[in-house]
Amino acid sequence: MIKGVVFDFGGVMTTSTVPQRVLALCKETGIPWETVHAGFEKYRLFYDGGFLTLQEMYDKIWTDARLDPAPDVRRRFLEADVASWLYRNERTREWMASLKKRGYRIGILTNMAPSFAQEHFRTQFADYLALADAYVISGDEKLYKPQPEIYALLVKRIGLAPAELVFIDDLEKNIAAAKACGWHGIHFVSNEQVERDFERLVADAE
Repeated sequence: MIKGVVFDFGGVMTTSTVPQRVLALCKETGIPWETVHAGFEKYRLFYDGGFLTLQEMYDKIWTDARLDPAPDVRRRFLEADVASWLYRNERTREWMASLKKRGYRIGILTNMAPSFAQEHFRTQFADYLALADAYVISGDEKLYKPQPEIYALLVKRIGLAPAELVFIDDLEKNIAAAKACGWHGIHFVSNEQVERDFERLVADAE
C-alpha cells in the first residue's frame, strides 16, 4: 500500500525543467547553450552536492570551454542560474496539500546546493517545505541523486518502507534509481499526467 509521496524540487515544484534564464542569456551573449549544458552534465551534481559553489562551477565551465566572459557576463550567468529555479508550480503545492489531507506522508528529496536552499528554498518555498513530513537536501548531506544512500536517508527520516513510497521526479534516471531501491516512481511530465498516473498506481497497489 502506498503511504508516502516524495517530491523532487526543480521541474516538479517549479515550472522550469531547464534553466530558462541561462538559456536566454546564452542566446543574448552568443555563448553556446551546448557548452554550458555540457558543463552542467559534468559539474552540476558537485554543485548540488555542496562540493562546489555556483561561481566555482561556472569557472570550471568557462575554463573547459576556453572561454573568458567579461566579469559582468559572468555575474549575469550566476544571477540567471538562480532566477531560473524560482518559478513556482502552484498546482504541485496544491496537490501536495491535498495528498496530505488524504493521509499520505509527504517527503521532499532534491539535489540542491546549500546556498540555494538557505537563500531561496527555505524562504520562497517555505509553504512547500511546511507540508513535508521529512526532507533531504543533497547539499546538506554531501550526497546527491541518483546515489542510493540519499534515498535510504529519506526512508529513514520519513519512517516508511521503500515499497510504501512513490517518488516523483522530472529526470528518469532518478526514478530508475528510486525503483532500484525498492520505491515506486513516476516520471513527472505535467501535473495532469502525474496526478493521473498516481491514482492508477494507488489503485493497482491496493
